[in-house]
Amino acid sequence: MALSGCSKKYLDDITPSDGNLSDGVIFTSKTGVDNALTGIYYLFQQYVPDDARQNMYGLKTIQFNFDMRGDDLISDPSNWWTYENSWTDNTYGRIATATRNEQIWNLFYKAINNANAIILNTPNIPEGDAVKNALIGEAKALRAYSYFWLARIYQFTYAKDPNAPGIPLYTAPASSSSNGNPRASLKDVYDLITSDLDFAVANLTTDRIDKYRINKNVAELILAEVYQELAMSDNTLWTKAISNAQAARVGYPLMTGAEYADGFNSVTNEEWLWGIQFNASQSLLYASFFGYIDPTNNNNRYKDIYVNTSFVDQFSTTDARNLFVPGPQSSSWDVWMTAKFVDNASFSGDLVLMRSAETYLIEAEGDAQMGQLNAAKDALYVLQLKRDPNAVRSTAPDQTTLINEILLERRKELYGEMGVQYFDLKRYQQPLVRDGNEWSLLNIAPDSNKWRWQLPQAEMDANKSLTAADQNPL
Repeated sequence: MALSGCSKKYLDDITPSDGNLSDGVIFTSKTGVDNALTGIYYLFQQYVPDDARQNMYGLKTIQFNFDMRGDDLISDPSNWWTYENSWTDNTYGRIATATRNEQIWNLFYKAINNANAIILNTPNIPEGDAVKNALIGEAKALRAYSYFWLARIYQFTYAKDPNAPGIPLYTAPASSSSNGNPRASLKDVYDLITSDLDFAVANLTTDRIDKYRINKNVAELILAEVYQELAMSDNTLWTKAISNAQAARVGYPLMTGAEYADGFNSVTNEEWLWGIQFNASQSLLYASFFGYIDPTNNNNRYKDIYVNTSFVDQFSTTDARNLFVPGPQSSSWDVWMTAKFVDNASFSGDLVLMRSAETYLIEAEGDAQMGQLNAAKDALYVLQLKRDPNAVRSTAPDQTTLINEILLERRKELYGEMGVQYFDLKRYQQPLVRDGNEWSLLNIAPDSNKWRWQLPQAEMDANKSLTAADQNPL
């Protein structure tokens, strides 16, 4: 949790180029706060733990870790992502001593600690209230986003038990000498998350320096995702999920089918609300997200991610998302690969974090959950028709069938982007039942402890407010 140093160049340059906040960051102007905020985005881009493995660089590898735990993607069992794919409790998994676990915990708590410093110090800069509140709103959105990820990873879904212990809450900067806070209830965690995001939505505008920064639209979509989680416990909250989703997509029209096939490597795509930009000097080459999933030659990078045949079968031949290409087909599991994500020529493709397509899926799910089946079918059809000119509006005869169609559409649209199936299964308290040509045929019950990660051992050792009884069981 300690703050680390950064260079003078970083303070002069508000593009993502360096690391964390430090005590040397002087909050004397908007430029200083902008630079401090950029440090958080750099963590999302490229943070690695001390004992980093090849596939543990930044937020995107955390998201992809959960994509690999679903049923749609398959790893080469002798290469990277094998243990994530098989849910193995080793250094790539959920156990207290795992490096992957350390990566997740440290990245988000570093972001939270830096956001807390910004929230504390920004009122002292000379700019007017509107400027200061927008900067604070952005920091609160980053804090809320980080807590949202932690809450969903380290405990079962909110609807299972809102009073279950979540994660420690911090609203002021901490240091290596801090005693640490106890695990707050999920309810308290989500109360802070929604309060932070409400402030962000009220004080941010649609303007921003670039798409790596959170603006009002991004804050609205994060809030829609949060209410999507909370509405599983309180059905009336679907209206808030829908209204925030609808507001978030204003100005971000759905991309064309041709654009969908462009490789998902540029924030210039009009549908992207939020993305992390890279440049050639920052490229991770083999360790980049594209280095694993891009099926093209690209300097012989790993290319070790395949697609389940049962998932491929869900796409029509006229669907723009049907971007599957033959794999080596030397084993039962390497039949198909996906060309959805293809790096650019300089191996520095941008990383997608949020797109407006998700807003239609949230709207459709919310309408279906509230029994408004025609409205749900309409929202779903807007997206489906954009992706497939031969799409047919849903004829689902009942609520359950329609919700299942929407959840499948979420997988088809968002795979490889946000761990969509993993978190949807957890949210609906459903089992993971593998099928198709997965080499790791798992059947994980919804109440299995494997769905909630252990607190990292380093946190258990350092946090004086935690005892052995606070640890999640194996």
